[in-house]
Parts: sequence; structure tokens; C-alpha cells
Amino acid sequence: MYGGQLSFRSIGRTHTGKVRPHNEDAFLERTDIGLWVVADGMGGHRAGDVASAMIIDRLAAVKPPVDGRSFLREVREDLYRVNDDLYTQGSAQSQARTMGSTVVAVLIYQDFYACLWVGDSRLYRLRRNQLSRLTRDHSFVQQLVDAGEISAADASHHPMRNVVTRALGAHAHLDVDTCHGPIEAGDRLILATDGVTGVCSDTEIALMAGMPDLTEAAERIEATCLERGAPDNLSFVIIEAEA
Repeated sequence: MYGGQLSFRSIGRTHTGKVRPHNEDAFLERTDIGLWVVADGMGGHRAGDVASAMIIDRLAAVKPPVDGRSFLREVREDLYRVNDDLYTQGSAQSQARTMGSTVVAVLIYQDFYACLWVGDSRLYRLRRNQLSRLTRDHSFVQQLVDAGEISAADASHHPMRNVVTRALGAHAHLDVDTCHGPIEAGDRLILATDGVTGVCSDTEIALMAGMPDLTEAAERIEATCLERGAPDNLSFVIIEAEA
């Protein structure tokens, strides 16, 4: 599938959580072409949910790729276009109100993945029961960690842990980070918003995402977030590579 030796299947979940009145998250599964996306809207009802929906709607229209390079270019350019639209709409409505969204997108072509992300929604890889975080948060607390001012453990409890430093729609200019690498049979890739990563540790995500049945893994992650109060909207997608 997608020109390689592996095939892929996925499962996604989104939930409003137990505190927020509206769900501003959204996700996309395009297993047919090898594209998966999770977006976490910001700005409140009719702003955050519109922003995340605009990302999903734009990427839902991506055509089957002819090669990996053009695939990556098309998704990146679509994110730039959405950023322009969001920034224009947000500026027209109110100078004081952000209409934006974080995003993490995974593309797979010929058994290689590429990831594009903006904000603190994350991509993990679970390989032979070892979890690796493949993205680095664009957030205030990550900057503090990088500067050595707080520890990674402190970051999870910091009062400004939800403050992102990049988001689609927040600024006229958009910086998109990328990472890429090979995929092996048995790998699982997990895309998740901070509604998941804020209440589940990396160790817990590894254990739950590694459950043998993909549906059971998704149900366990969602249930755990809800059991812990789910103070934010939560969304995630798990992708599994099969020989």
C-alpha cells in the first residue's frame, strides 16, 4: 500500500471531555492514501471548532500521491493556506480573539513516514514496546525545559503548560516543523492532542497503545482520560503497520 511492502490500518477517537462545553478537536483518517491528522482548535466555540474543521476539510480533499516529495509539499501548502484563511478571518472578527488550531499530520509513502506539526499535539512511535516521542512541543513550558529552567517532570504540572507558542491562524507567518523516518512491520504511530498527553504519561500511553487489539487500545486510552476527569477535549489516532 502507498507503494511499499506494508499495509496500514488505524483507529481514531475524539471526545468533548468532562469540563469543556464544546469539542474543538477534530481528526482525519485517510487510510486510503496514507494521511492521518489530529487538530486541537483554540479560541472558543465557533472559533476553535471552526479552525480545526477547516484543517480537516482541506486535508480531506488531498488527492492520492504520485510520490512522497509532492505528497509532503501538498500537505504543507494546504496548511499554509489554512493559516492564511484563519488569520484573515480571525483578524476580521476581533483583534483580541485568536481563531487557531494546533495540528499534527502523518503521511506514509513507500514505508516511510513524514510528520508535519504546529503546536503541542504530538506524534509518538511505539516499536517493540518502546515508545519514542517524535515531535517536540511548540509550547511555553517546552521552552523553559530547553532553557534548563524547569525539568520535564515539572512541565507537566506547570500553570502555563497549555500555552502554545505556535498555532495555525495565530500569526500571518506560519512555521511548520517536520520529521521523517522508516516504518517497520508492527510499528504503531500515535497522534494525540494535549487532552490525552496532559492526563496520561508517556509510559501509560505506551502500555495502552501497545495492547494487542487496536480497538481495545483506543477504548482504554479514551476511558482512562475520562476516568481522570478529562479537563480538556481529547483526540487521538493510532496507526498500525502490518507486513
